[in-house]
Amino acid sequence: MGTRGGGYEAILDQVVRCEELGFDTAVLAERHFRHAPLLYPSPLAVAGAIAARTERMRIGTAGRVLSLDHPIHVAEAAATLDVLSDGRLDFGVTRASLDEEAHAAFSSPHEESRGRFLEALEIILRAWTEDSFSFEGEHFRVPEVSVFPKPVQRPHPPLYVVAVSPERLAFASREGINAYIGAIRTPDELGEAARSYRHGLSAAGHDPAEKTLSVNRFIYVSDHDRRAREEFEQPFLELMHERAPDLKGALVAKYGGVEELTFERFLADFCICGGPDTVVRRLHEVSDATACDYLLATLNFATLDHDLCLRSMELFGAEVMPALAPAAAPA
Repeated sequence: MGTRGGGYEAILDQVVRCEELGFDTAVLAERHFRHAPLLYPSPLAVAGAIAARTERMRIGTAGRVLSLDHPIHVAEAAATLDVLSDGRLDFGVTRASLDEEAHAAFSSPHEESRGRFLEALEIILRAWTEDSFSFEGEHFRVPEVSVFPKPVQRPHPPLYVVAVSPERLAFASREGINAYIGAIRTPDELGEAARSYRHGLSAAGHDPAEKTLSVNRFIYVSDHDRRAREEFEQPFLELMHERAPDLKGALVAKYGGVEELTFERFLADFCICGGPDTVVRRLHEVSDATACDYLLATLNFATLDHDLCLRSMELFGAEVMPALAPAAAPA
C-alpha cells in the first residue's frame, strides 16, 4: 500500500528489507484512479523492479484484474516477469475492480466481468502452455497465434484467485486453484471460508493438501500494546475512512452504518495491532481457525510514516515470525 508521503522507492526499500528479514513473498494488488496513493495501477511493472532488487523472494499479484485488459497483454507481461525473475512469479487474479470507475474508464462493463474473467483466464493459460492456439468467445477473439515468451515455471506459474466472495471461493475450489481470502473477515468467518474451500476442493476431485490457502490480515507491531495503538489507531482509521473507499463500502454494508467503523470494531474483527506477544497470539487464532498455509501480512500503509512501517516489519520479522513457524509461512 505504500507509506505516507512515500513513493515507489519506499516500497522497494521495504521489499529489500523484507527479504533480509526472511519474508517469503512480496504481494501486489491492482488499484486505479481514486486509489492512486496505493501506488499499484501496474503491479507487474512494480514486480519487475522488485525482481531486479531481490534474489530469493517470490513476487505475487493479489490480484491482476483480468476483466480490465486484453488477456494476451497480461499473459505476455506476466511470462516476461517470470523469465526475468528466474521463475519467482505467483500469479494471482481477480474478476473485477472493487469500484465501477475503473470498469467505466476501461470500457469494460462491470456486468460483463464474470464472462471476461473466465475467458481471459483460459486464454492466459493456453498462451503459456500451448505452442499455438486460437480462441473464439463472447468477449475475446484470438486468431491462431504463438505467444512469447513462455514462463520459466512449468506448466505455468502458481495460480491464485482472490476469493472475496462465495462465488469466487467456489470457483477456486471447483477449478482446483490456490486462494487468497479475507482481509476484513473475522476469524470465525475465515474458518468457515477455509472449510468451504477445502470441502469444495475434495468434492471436485482435488487434493486439498496440494493447494495453498493464504489469509490476509492488517498488522502493526510496536514495542508493546499501548505504543502500538498510539502509533497506529489514527493512521488506520484514516485509511479505512478516507483512502480505501472499496473497503469502506464493504464494511458499511457489513456493519450497517458508517458509525460502526471504529478502531475497537476493527481490532475485534480483523486488524491486529500490538506488541509482539499480542500479535503472535492473534495470529495463532487465525491459524487455528483456518489451518492456512500462508499469512498475507499487510504491514505497509499509505497513511503511516515510512519509518514506522519499516520498524513494524522489523519487529514482525525478528519477534513474530519465529513464533509462528511452522503454523503459517509469512508473505
